[in-house]
Amino acid sequence: MLKTILNLGLVRKHHLTSLFIPIFLIALTSCRKDKPNAEDITHSYLHLSHTRLADNSGMYAPVYDIDYSQYELLLLGGDLANLTSLDDDILTHVDAVFDLGAPTTLLALGNHDYTDTEKLSNYTNRPNYFAYYQNYATFIVLDTQDSLSNIVGDQQSFLNEVLDTIQVSRQVFILTHKLIWMDGNSELEPQIDFISNGIAGDCFHCVNPNNFYTAVYPKLISLENSGINVTCLAGDLGFKVSSFQYSSPEGIDFYASGVDYDQPETWNQVLIIDHNITQHKVDCRFVSISEL
Repeated sequence: MLKTILNLGLVRKHHLTSLFIPIFLIALTSCRKDKPNAEDITHSYLHLSHTRLADNSGMYAPVYDIDYSQYELLLLGGDLANLTSLDDDILTHVDAVFDLGAPTTLLALGNHDYTDTEKLSNYTNRPNYFAYYQNYATFIVLDTQDSLSNIVGDQQSFLNEVLDTIQVSRQVFILTHKLIWMDGNSELEPQIDFISNGIAGDCFHCVNPNNFYTAVYPKLISLENSGINVTCLAGDLGFKVSSFQYSSPEGIDFYASGVDYDQPETWNQVLIIDHNITQHKVDCRFVSISEL
């Protein structure tokens, strides 16, 4: 896992007020806006989620055999272990596999990661929600466990600040654990209980009624209309289906992937994202974890 790439994200820690705004704004305002002078420069990212077991003895066995060095970014959709942040033993174990502190490892927290988020931050070197810039793309990682699926308060202010200051990026990725974008969508909402691990409801792990389509989506549409591609990635999948894809009428793409420890490798899917920065295109494809 590359550890030398500079993290140019705008960071705000949950319940804290300290900001690292200057680094992010420099990235947005001082980077060259011209396209790379090369042909078809493509970067590959891996989206992997729900690797937990039923207990805290480890993770789904195939994740130990993946060559993560093949991918420039590792996008983790949460629920890494049964109780990921319970103690240092399991965190050290998970960190040894995913290199949680690498700038190129982006983790969207799930309910099974949430026992002690301050302890987890000691390994990730990041807050619960943050932004990261690389390859003409802005990656925004949201905390969907906070406020029961709603993006409110400091997190909403943070999100708005990032989205309102994008100048260089030609691609925006929104990473979440929960499939919060299924609620409030007339086509997707009836499918929640058949797709998402967390059913529609009011529990901590549920897809709760939320404000995605009132507080977040309008800004994403504005970006899309301005020529910036928007892709949403979620990770609370695996128990019912291992992959899910939806394209909205406004041109925004939604993907989710996750594995089930009780299913064979050939059934469990991961998402590989090929990001062509020359043409500013993103190609997302599901492959079985056995193919990695």
